[in-house]
Amino acid sequence: MAYFSASKIQQTPFSLGHLLHLVNQYKDRVLTRHLLPLDITAQQFKVLMLIHRDHVESCSVLSQRLSVDGGAITRMLDRLEQKQLLQRIRDAKDRRKIALQLTETGEALCQQMPEFIAEVLNEFTQGLDDEDIALLEQLLRKILYAGGVLEPQD
Repeated sequence: MAYFSASKIQQTPFSLGHLLHLVNQYKDRVLTRHLLPLDITAQQFKVLMLIHRDHVESCSVLSQRLSVDGGAITRMLDRLEQKQLLQRIRDAKDRRKIALQLTETGEALCQQMPEFIAEVLNEFTQGLDDEDIALLEQLLRKILYAGGVLEPQD
């Protein structure tokens, strides 16, 4: 039997979906505050990390991974290019294809990120103990595995 029902949703002031939305907004606010000295936004940070860590090289994959339309991705890439953090490289054989590559400055910035991310996550989870964090990660992975968003890792 399903856990959620219409009556249960009506009786709950904050549904699970709404709580997840609020947590995501809070995470982005904490991230943005930490990014202010670097002059980049949370969304720009996510783009840089997808290119750096996941080796994403195309606008369409970025758009899909971030659930952002192509126009917004283009504007974001324009700003990152103006900040000299990335460059677009046209394919010599097919000028319609554009690869994204971090500049030396962008790469250097991303190299600093593990320590930075740890600081942000520690602030973000400050009300939780180690067991709470491990359980939260486990439950979120379960949801994402069941939804086909993540592949189970052995």
